[in-house]
Amino acid sequence: MKLIFGFTAILILITLIGMGAYLYNLIRKLAKLMTKNNTRRLVLNIATLGITALIFVCIFINKSTVIFLLYFFMFSVIIDAIHLTAKKFINTENKFTKIWTYAHSVYILPFILAIAMMIYGHYNIMHIDKTTYTVTTEKSIPAKGYRIGMIADLHLGSTIDLDELEKICHEINSHNLDIMVLCGDIVDEHTSGDHIKPVFEILGDIDAKFGTYFVYGNHDCQPYSSSPTFTKDELEKAITDNDIIILEDEVISLDNNFVIAGRNDFSRTNSSSRLPLEDLLKDVNLDDYILILDHQPQEYEENASFGTDLVLSGHTHGGQFWPLNYLLEVIPFNDGTYGLEKIKNTTTIITSGISGWGFPYKTSSDSEYVIIDIKPE
Repeated sequence: MKLIFGFTAILILITLIGMGAYLYNLIRKLAKLMTKNNTRRLVLNIATLGITALIFVCIFINKSTVIFLLYFFMFSVIIDAIHLTAKKFINTENKFTKIWTYAHSVYILPFILAIAMMIYGHYNIMHIDKTTYTVTTEKSIPAKGYRIGMIADLHLGSTIDLDELEKICHEINSHNLDIMVLCGDIVDEHTSGDHIKPVFEILGDIDAKFGTYFVYGNHDCQPYSSSPTFTKDELEKAITDNDIIILEDEVISLDNNFVIAGRNDFSRTNSSSRLPLEDLLKDVNLDDYILILDHQPQEYEENASFGTDLVLSGHTHGGQFWPLNYLLEVIPFNDGTYGLEKIKNTTTIITSGISGWGFPYKTSSDSEYVIIDIKPE
């Protein structure tokens, strides 16, 4: 985990340095277009430094500024590369090349594209879709199978309020669930202490035949806050008072042949306090259908080797920001980023989450709740 945070910090630092240098040169280039006078240029160069510094101050004040500048920077680099490549192969001058040259010189295109990405990202995080999966099993389960509802990464206080959550839960209730699972990060550092009781009252009203099950994520207990607004005991009481069952490296059997195992989250434990899967499942009949709830999508191979059938996770937000989702597929922070993957007889489903973290934008994936049907083959 320390290695991941270290790598992330270095990546952010490199990006900020690159953005700073690029923004300074960009503003300086625009300043040159405004005057030919050397004295005025000197004044404009000094002003450029001030404007660049002011922009970076805004980064730490306004989250929208961060997203706009990141996309503006990225699209500027891409369009600069296209412009330089085109100059090598296109020597003729016509109306189109004149318009392109002017648009490139004043950075109209990256500005428009950055604004478009922000609009798209805000719509994506606020518009919640239903995603459905059907998985099959050779194991002995009832002919009608099981229907599971899943919510993860609500991060109450980031984008979704209690009224919106109530509407979503009402919609989920229409699906006649057998099992409801909450796969972590339902609340976080932005959630007030006054909201932990009503949020779990709403989630506890979801009607599922065999109950609702919760596993902790890395944010639920506000570990990254210097002044938490509630304690773990208060959170636990709010959850259990609404008949939601918390699983912390615990196993529960349902309906004779169906087992749910809830994992302690990687970030909340060290390696010695998170049970090895072998120990967690030591008393489980491997002929039963085994469902694993694990906030972070980890241990794909281990889950498959012990004959688990279905693993449900969240945490990644589907990458949250394009093209970060593609980078996360390459860098092994987790074993996956989004969607369904099958290894041997084990199916893993990672949800992009019903919201996002930190920023009211989501450009790499939809916000969603998930309905999973398990059917006999």
